[in-house]
Amino acid sequence: MSIPTDENRSLLTVVATMRAKAGREQELQEVLEGLIAPTRAEADCVTYALHRGTQDPSVFVFVEHWTDQASLDAHLATPHLQAALPLIPELLDGDLVITPLDRIA
Repeated sequence: MSIPTDENRSLLTVVATMRAKAGREQELQEVLEGLIAPTRAEADCVTYALHRGTQDPSVFVFVEHWTDQASLDAHLATPHLQAALPLIPELLDGDLVITPLDRIA
C-alpha cells in the first residue's frame, strides 16, 4: 500500500459513508473491519481506511484510493466484499452513499 502524493494525483478516491441503525453500531463496525485486511491485500489498493464519527459514532466512513476505475471494479467483485454486501443494508439507517472523487490539489 502506498500513500497518495502530489506525484500520483491520478488515483481514484472513493468515500463510502453510512450510518448504523441505533444499537447496531458494533455489529456494523465488525462487518466493516472484516473487509480491511483482504482489501488492503488487493494489488491495486493504495489506501483503505475506516473512520467513525467523533460527534456521531453511528457514522462510518471508508476513505479509499485505487489506481484506477478498473482496480475499483475488481475490488467490487472480490469474494470478501460480495460476502459482506448482503449483511450491510439491514445494519444501516438510510443508504450507503458512495462518492467517487478526482483529486484537485
